[in-house]
Amino acid sequence: MTAFRTRRLRLGDESNLNAIYNRIVGRERIKWSRSLEAMRWIWHQAPGGPVDSWVIETEVDTEWTIIGHHALCPVRFTFGDEDLLCAKTMNSFLLPEFRDRFSYLRFEQECLREVDARFDATYSVGAGSSRLRSALGYTNFGTWIQFERGFQPLHVIYRVVANLVGRQSYSARARLLRVLASISAVPVREPSRELVELTSIDAPSSRFFSDFWKEARIGAGMAPRRGVEDLEWRFWKRQGFQGTTLTYTSPVGRAYFIVETANPVIYSLADFYISPPQPELFDNLLDALYVWCAQRGALAVRCRTITQGLPAALLEVLSCKMKPSVLQRFIPAFELPRRFSVAMRLRTNGVFPVWNTTDLLVVDSL
Repeated sequence: MTAFRTRRLRLGDESNLNAIYNRIVGRERIKWSRSLEAMRWIWHQAPGGPVDSWVIETEVDTEWTIIGHHALCPVRFTFGDEDLLCAKTMNSFLLPEFRDRFSYLRFEQECLREVDARFDATYSVGAGSSRLRSALGYTNFGTWIQFERGFQPLHVIYRVVANLVGRQSYSARARLLRVLASISAVPVREPSRELVELTSIDAPSSRFFSDFWKEARIGAGMAPRRGVEDLEWRFWKRQGFQGTTLTYTSPVGRAYFIVETANPVIYSLADFYISPPQPELFDNLLDALYVWCAQRGALAVRCRTITQGLPAALLEVLSCKMKPSVLQRFIPAFELPRRFSVAMRLRTNGVFPVWNTTDLLVVDSL
């Protein structure tokens, strides 16, 4: 009979666990893997405190070997003037050969019991995650939609051609895309709104972010915090982050966009917020964003969100200005099941508040 044991993750486990993670997600195969430093940044530097992490072990040749893992990563939220702490389920797995011999859900349930007093809510992101965790009290909040806006008339054709050139490197495909895009480059008009560019070094000390969330949180409902510490951890100081922060300030409102540019031709709008949520201003700012992206040679910009995750008026603008990705049918339907703590249920009278969120909650490395 196979013997198992569960325990908290120890510092000496991190190298082994990270190697298993890279192997499971296939990143070694594509010649990119998460470094141990990047893992430790996520595990230990979150503004909400360290990750709660547990491992499952079995005895192999008289040695205990990790064959499973579960972790909850703290994410700071606000609800009006109230500070909350939620947690994202991350890097959870049980090796296939043990799945009929170990009850993973019972293990996860024990993990939740240990930290129930620490977190106001926990959530998960992934395909099929709602069905898997419904037995633990999770309720699905919605399915993620990927929107896209192209800047070249033939951008879809160019991307298909680049992917059909064979097993070329990522950089070779990107170069081909740039060459193809230059063939049909279209004039880029000047935007009606001026965006201010901030590097990852400049953004944390900028005047804009010194008080932005203090003001914006009052009308945000239940939302992930966008304070300087939170954005540094998520983006600006995270290993491997490549991108630019764009801000806008006027007497009628303030807004920012965080644009990841690691893919030089397909940018990603990782997070944005506009306060107060004005549809007309949002429409104009999206135009300014598109001009900025096109001027730098991008073929398109992507954005992920949940239909309930944005104010209805802003979602309507986003749906008009962007279209569902041409690859949407090939992308797994990622869900966002949430589980509220007993204390949080009492505070909200059993009602799950809508989460005002963007792709911020689906950062792949978290």
